[in-house]
Amino acid sequence: MPLIKSEVPRTLRQAERRPAVYQLNKQFVGSHRLLYQIRSGRFSQVWAAIDDGTGRRYALKTLLPDFQTDREQIAALDHEYSVGHKLNHPRVLGADFRGTSKVGPFLRMELCEGLNLRDVLRKDRRALQPWLTSIVAQACESLVYLHSLGWMHLDLKPDNFMLTPDGDVRLIDFGLARRLPTGWERFFWRRRNKSIQGTRSYMAPEQIQKRPLDYRTDVYGLGCALYHMAAGVAPFTASSTNELLTKHLIFPVPDARTDNPDLTPAFADLLRRMLAKKPEKRPQTVGDVLKEIQQITVRKEPEAVAG
Repeated sequence: MPLIKSEVPRTLRQAERRPAVYQLNKQFVGSHRLLYQIRSGRFSQVWAAIDDGTGRRYALKTLLPDFQTDREQIAALDHEYSVGHKLNHPRVLGADFRGTSKVGPFLRMELCEGLNLRDVLRKDRRALQPWLTSIVAQACESLVYLHSLGWMHLDLKPDNFMLTPDGDVRLIDFGLARRLPTGWERFFWRRRNKSIQGTRSYMAPEQIQKRPLDYRTDVYGLGCALYHMAAGVAPFTASSTNELLTKHLIFPVPDARTDNPDLTPAFADLLRRMLAKKPEKRPQTVGDVLKEIQQITVRKEPEAVAG
């Protein structure tokens, strides 16, 4: 159930208001005039833009100058479009156009005002607590839909969930999404996937070990993301990449109540099972996770103050 706008934290409602100076940007990508930068990553950046012909606002994903002719990054952009243009659900943010301009290839998406959940947690690790049940349920709904189309996301983390000023959660970034492997694809998985892909703080053991993946891999990644949203920190942290990956492989799952005592034992136990090392020990589908969320209490009710 979405939150109502008046309940959303002030920092999110402020995301609707952008300084007027951004309207002066004269740089164009195709027919789209850039307004302001939303975020920038290692290979690409995302801009809010307006189509000067129609007046409609969009988000544009463009490659950084050093990667505008890079075949691998162009292929990744094409792949993201091949997944995103088929998505049509209120809990996901797909893509509707893939074009090329003087600044290279770009991907056009619906403009989603708000903040990603990692940015919210950076501002205040407890900011999501009053609305945690709704946020967790909506995150599950987005993945149930994606799986129903035969896609695994494989990069689930707070950064890839947007929270709008109206309280809606939207799943984004399908650059690593893959079809569920079947038959011979599973047999040749390791040969065809020689590098580890994903975000290390949220990767399932089978991703690290380059074993065949399935929807239960996303159950693990979602468990890591929900743990971070609920506890304010990722389940595993380390001073080096190798140490972090080793923790995913062999360390016991910490109790989320250690970082947030307001979580219920039932929800902490669900997170623990989602982060099981062996896929068969996890809830078998995100639909199963959503059903449990709907049946349990995520957060303890605040104690009433005596009058």
